[in-house]
Amino acid sequence: MFLQKYKKIKDFAQATIAQCHQTGYVTSIMGRRRPLPRIHARDQQLRAQAERQAVNFVVQGSAADLCKMAMIRIFTAVATSPSLTARLVAQIHDELLFEVQDAQVPEFAALVRASMESLPQAQALQLQLQVPLKVNLRVGRSWGHLAPLQEALDPRLSSSP
Repeated sequence: MFLQKYKKIKDFAQATIAQCHQTGYVTSIMGRRRPLPRIHARDQQLRAQAERQAVNFVVQGSAADLCKMAMIRIFTAVATSPSLTARLVAQIHDELLFEVQDAQVPEFAALVRASMESLPQAQALQLQLQVPLKVNLRVGRSWGHLAPLQEALDPRLSSSP
């Protein structure tokens, strides 16, 4: 059902696997290379595993590349800002966790959204993604108590009593 709805995903996976069979490696969006020598294995299970790893690396490795680019943009913006003092606490896969003063949340949230959602148009990197990046922002006193940004800024939007 998923592949019927998103037909280009199957094309992407097949093209990635074919390229890996041809070269023996795959690359992320920023050019990081992962060799997969088992792509040529006679054992079908080993070959199938390498094919799955090829597609997975391109997707997850590219997501990591984009996340790192966003971290650099955000760090640079905070370092040059006369008012922002936010700091990165952790990166968990494709999530970034920042510590931000309450008064700075709206400004910092706008910076994060703009930085991350504009990555597909990173002309300096000759990067042009076909799919828009959407960022979900959450805020709270601790990692375990995060709520969507709009609800946190305006409690009237919260669905809980």
